[in-house]
Formats: sequence, C-alpha cells, structure tokens
Amino acid sequence: MGIPGMNSTDNFHFEPRWVGTRELNIGNAWRAMWVDDEPIPAEAPVLYGYVVVVSDGKGYATRRAGQTAWRTVEGAAQANEKPEAFAKRVAHEQTGAATGKAELIGYFECKATSYNPDFPVGTATVRPVYLFVATKMQEIGKESGFERRRLPINEYVRVLRAGYPELQDSLTTALDRYIVQQAKGAGSK
Repeated sequence: MGIPGMNSTDNFHFEPRWVGTRELNIGNAWRAMWVDDEPIPAEAPVLYGYVVVVSDGKGYATRRAGQTAWRTVEGAAQANEKPEAFAKRVAHEQTGAATGKAELIGYFECKATSYNPDFPVGTATVRPVYLFVATKMQEIGKESGFERRRLPINEYVRVLRAGYPELQDSLTTALDRYIVQQAKGAGSK
C-alpha cells in the first residue's frame, strides 16, 4: 500500500538528526522521534495526527460511541489535506470545536516497523500534534459517531497519561503551552 497523495517515485525519508534521541513505539507499527519548534517539512506525508482541544480552561476528551476509554482528538488525514486543515476538521468532527486557532506543537517523525500491516518497513511519515484553542463549541450529534467530555485540565492530563503512555510528554506539552497562554491572558474567552 502506498502513501495517499504520493507517487511511487517519491522517496521521502528522514535523515538522522542527533545521536542519543529516545525512540518511541507507537502501537508496534511505528518507531518515532519527537520534534518540536520546527515546521513540518513541506514534502513530508501526514497520514495521522493528534489534536489537544481546549476551551475556557477545560480540555475536551473524545471517544467513539460505545468505547469506554477517553482519548484526545486523533485521526487520519485525508489525501492532500494540509496539516492545519486536518487539525481543524477532526477537532470539529469529534468535539464540536467550531472556531478557534490551531497551533502546531511538534510532530513525530515515524518509520514503519516490520509489524506494520499496511506499509513497507522504513516507510516515513509524520504525525503532528496540535493545540486547538476553541473560541466556540457546538453540540455534536449522534451521527458524528463520537462522544465528548469536558474536563478540568488536571483530569484531562490524566486522560492523556492513561491513553498515551509513550506519547504523554509530547501531548502534555500542548497543555503546558495553553496554561502559559492563559496566564498571559492570551487564551480563549
């Protein structure tokens, strides 16, 4: 299976950035390294990502209808979808975040492992992490297939820690950024 939006002649790959970086394991299918404070390379394929949605001092957890575990907003990007457009779309679909600002916190440089059933070993992609500060929230209907829960930030941190043990440091970085924005008076209101 190829990467949507890429030709078979495209050979996107990551060059090793530095020695001694901790590799993360994403579901045994991907090995990843966290990169922050850099824009996503223009030629990098984005197949999946995470969005930490907050509004008025609360975090929004989501889950598919019928599931028991709460998680942050996450999902697959559509073919040729820009990363910021992806963040806004999934935030709206899963939590009802109608308006607001999406801010790139960082991304995981990922390579497929031999356990990946969908991609050849070594296939490179990125998984962005966005902070979405919603200025308006709408109800989501049952047709969305998702349920949402509004939580105080401290409880939302627990959701992230439980749902993403290897990725929690990267995801909570988004909440740290939001807390600083709130302290400076630049948060949502």
